Amino acid sequence: MSALPPVRKVEGNAFGFLRSGEDVGEIRRTADVALRSHGLASNYNSLQTNIQKRFSGGLAFTAAYTWSKVLGTGDDQGGFIVQTDIRRNYGPTGFDRAHMFVASHIWELPFGKGKKYLSDGPGARILGGWQINGIFRAVTGAPFTVVADATPCNCPGNSNFADAVKNTTILGGVGRGRLWFDTTAFVAPGPNRYGNTGRNGVRGPGFVNYDPSVFRTFPVTEKWRLEFRAEFYNLTNTPRFGNPVNNVNAGNFGQILGAGGEREIQFALRLLF
Repeated sequence: MSALPPVRKVEGNAFGFLRSGEDVGEIRRTADVALRSHGLASNYNSLQTNIQKRFSGGLAFTAAYTWSKVLGTGDDQGGFIVQTDIRRNYGPTGFDRAHMFVASHIWELPFGKGKKYLSDGPGARILGGWQINGIFRAVTGAPFTVVADATPCNCPGNSNFADAVKNTTILGGVGRGRLWFDTTAFVAPGPNRYGNTGRNGVRGPGFVNYDPSVFRTFPVTEKWRLEFRAEFYNLTNTPRFGNPVNNVNAGNFGQILGAGGEREIQFALRLLF
């Protein structure tokens, strides 16, 4: 059996690989290579505020706002686009949300035994024991990376960044044939090199959501209670759109094609003792 052709030595980084942007030369590889590394880091910085107000009669409100940024190298212990230069993968994490506002409320209706109104009689039995709750959320979009096909870069085992040629403009289009952002800001990089775009540099759509619920407690005995629960998830049935197609070589590049978050209604009985 003839011997494999020699592998040309190439000067590279501390891992023995080429740095991004350098010519891969004539390196030949006959099998997958598992790259393990250490010393990677992530960090989280935020401004957090919280307001709570309790009123008499069983009414309470809570509001919280967070302005934050999460930076790291890759997601889920990997997922590197450029394996040969780990530092190129440092940027906002996939779960980073710049702004998040959450408000909640609890209201025990003032009817029934021990309450201000209709404390006795048929009205108390019908309207007593009800509680209305709700959670409202408004969150900005998650980031995504604009990538390109890796074949022209001659870098097996890696993905590739796209090239950014101008600042990105968010257009806000949703659906087939409509662009979420200006796709002319990105092009496929030339052969034998990685693109200059950073990781997770563009943001997708955020979402607004309201989840109310209605509870009622029925006393069974002195120690036993039966609780009826009606819970509504995404009451307004507002779509939660996904991120757009992020490959500059795709025919539908920049288009948002998926959504979730349909309205759901759940009823339950809970026995407390």
